[in-house]
Amino acid sequence: MNSSYERGKKAEEIGKEWLQKKFGFSFSKRNLQIGWKSDGKPAMHNFDFVSGDGQIVAEVKSHQLTRSGNVPSGKISDTYKACLMLEKVSAQKKFLILTDSKFYEIFKRYSDGKISKEIEIVLLANGNIKKPNSVKTMSFRSKSKKLEKTNFDIFWSELTSCLSNKQHIINWTVDKGEIGEDFEALYAGGNYIIAYPKSAGVQKIPKKDFKIIYENWNGYVAGIIPRSHFAHGPIARSRFTKYILSILHQYTSCERRI
Repeated sequence: MNSSYERGKKAEEIGKEWLQKKFGFSFSKRNLQIGWKSDGKPAMHNFDFVSGDGQIVAEVKSHQLTRSGNVPSGKISDTYKACLMLEKVSAQKKFLILTDSKFYEIFKRYSDGKISKEIEIVLLANGNIKKPNSVKTMSFRSKSKKLEKTNFDIFWSELTSCLSNKQHIINWTVDKGEIGEDFEALYAGGNYIIAYPKSAGVQKIPKKDFKIIYENWNGYVAGIIPRSHFAHGPIARSRFTKYILSILHQYTSCERRI
């Protein structure tokens, strides 16, 4: 395997297999938002590996040293760029996967203290796995966080951008945790988000229902406001609380700022 193209394809196969064995579900290439352009449109980057819910993201590099053994400055820069993209994306877990042990050792030394601690560097070479740092990342099953409140329209824009690709959502309530039937959610335009439960028909959840629960979210996770206040009053009468609470929880528990 001499060409960089062949090494890259093999690295992708190795990285994908490792991730799927580690987490138990599939990964694919996908464009995710990493910021905003000057014209107000989302800035996107195509990541090598993204989980179905978008909360695990990885980049893989098959770079090697030059034949003379010199430090490959261009390859180092390219790997830094991959780290920059990982830093900008909102995800629960972020991995940089390297497949050459010598390049791994050099990049580990060069990048020490220069890249986000959220990024976990993994070496996959000859079937061996080595991680240079133990990164504490929040468990997906952790208690939901309070919201750092922002304007609801900004929140809605960020949430719908996150759901521009269909996402797997874990059913959740503050009292019972992860319980019941999971579902998928998608934003396809308009003033609603679509939910796809397995045991019911497609549900179109209005933006106005999200706004009500968003504005009272901190009271709900603190145990001050019961779920019934959203479903039956006095705050609201929404029949979509199951979906809204689970979606909000998923994006706050992974430390996504909404």
